[in-house]
Amino acid sequence: MERRDVRSYLEQNPPASRVDVDALLERCERAVRRHVREDAWLAAKAYALGRARRWHGEWSAPASERFVTAEVCHEIARELAHGEPELAPGAEERLVGGPMKDALSEEAWQKLGEWVRELAASEEHRAWREIVRYTDHCAGHIIRQQGFTREARWDAQHQYAALAAQVAQILAHDFSLHAHPR
Repeated sequence: MERRDVRSYLEQNPPASRVDVDALLERCERAVRRHVREDAWLAAKAYALGRARRWHGEWSAPASERFVTAEVCHEIARELAHGEPELAPGAEERLVGGPMKDALSEEAWQKLGEWVRELAASEEHRAWREIVRYTDHCAGHIIRQQGFTREARWDAQHQYAALAAQVAQILAHDFSLHAHPR
């Protein structure tokens, strides 16, 4: 369903409160895009934190910070590419807000809800692809930002698993910043 289809329906069956249809659709579209993008980045954050917990405390061989960062970013990106979340059933009310649902008849809400679900699925897929690309290409940024070296040392902080957990936590923090842009 396209926006023009919903617009046409709402013009033929206007809401009781006489709202501006274009403004209503614009507001819905902005809300859906914002909420879906935020949800996608937060899902990626939760995944990265889960990976950090699994790595934390494992014993492993010494490794270079740069090597581990590049490998972990690539591995998490690959895993995220195969784990795109799906929109939960009934999510449209949360995405556009209860007052929006209350302003429309049941039939109008069904039409709007169908459009919102399609828009949300498309936006979620777009955001998830962006997250995967970002994750796969951010190793260099993390290496520069953290001052990571090529040196492999035998201390506990330079074990592969400890470094992998640290990189996953850095990714989770970055994902959180993307979820809530300033």
